[in-house]
Amino acid sequence: MSRNWDQTLKDWAETIDATDEERGSRAREAIKEAIRSASNLKHKKIDVAVTGSYRNNTNTRADSDIDVAVVLHDVAFYAFPADGSVTQEMLGLQGSSYAFDSFRNDVEAALRAHFGASNVAAGNKALDVRASGARLDADVAVFLKHRRYTGKKTAAGEWEYFDGVELRPRNAPALRVINWPDQHYKRGVAKNEATNRRFKRVVRIFKHLRADMAAQGDLEQKSAAGQVSSFVLECLVHNVPDTCFNLEDGGYMKDTKAVLSWLLRATQPGADSSALTEVSGMQPLFHGPARRTPEQAYAFLKAAWRRVRGAELLPR
Repeated sequence: MSRNWDQTLKDWAETIDATDEERGSRAREAIKEAIRSASNLKHKKIDVAVTGSYRNNTNTRADSDIDVAVVLHDVAFYAFPADGSVTQEMLGLQGSSYAFDSFRNDVEAALRAHFGASNVAAGNKALDVRASGARLDADVAVFLKHRRYTGKKTAAGEWEYFDGVELRPRNAPALRVINWPDQHYKRGVAKNEATNRRFKRVVRIFKHLRADMAAQGDLEQKSAAGQVSSFVLECLVHNVPDTCFNLEDGGYMKDTKAVLSWLLRATQPGADSSALTEVSGMQPLFHGPARRTPEQAYAFLKAAWRRVRGAELLPR
């Protein structure tokens, strides 16, 4: 029996229920308590916050774990303009003997002490805290503050900078993984308001579509679904003009088709995809260290089109 795609897209657009939200909240509070209980951490300035799809309200039931960031404010990583207009020496910034590795090790020890060593697994970028009862699994990423100087001055005469967070993977300590969670959140909210709340609904549709392709698609769809992350899907949809949303009352097929069409054109071979950015607007979506490519995005979008639109010709 053929699928009723209109109803499927309506179902996929909805947010998860309150129970999962509550379980996510419990995970965050439990991790906060673990940090507060550690004697060598409780006097440091540390934020523990939900990040990713749970914070941004783009999560689906397939997002079985919650992303939690543990951020140290006492020490920071910096990025300065390539032209040397601002330097660490000019600002009088001093190094610290308590560096990123020390903080990550202390957080890991605190989590193991609180949840039990067998319930915490260390990955290259995050610590996996396994679920217990009413608490969701949590991927706990440990960060220092990141400060990017622009080389300009503010109206008050201070050097302008943007705040983000940064970590270094265990298996590649020279690699700088820089995230901009506050900018991501604010721009996502603004996009959602500008599209009559359609932006986040379409993001959920794309995430469900990827999971559907991975589970039930043909070989092309299964392969394409494995090439893009939930984060990339959210960023792709954010780049789509507002005019591609809110095209029909009570349904999402026209929106989904319009968003797929725009993105297929933006990522097709020969297209200039350099203007596509992360939701935060702080860096290009397809940039070196992240190893994301427009080719991967196009392969997913093409397979997704065929999943939803069947034999209908791809947009040109």
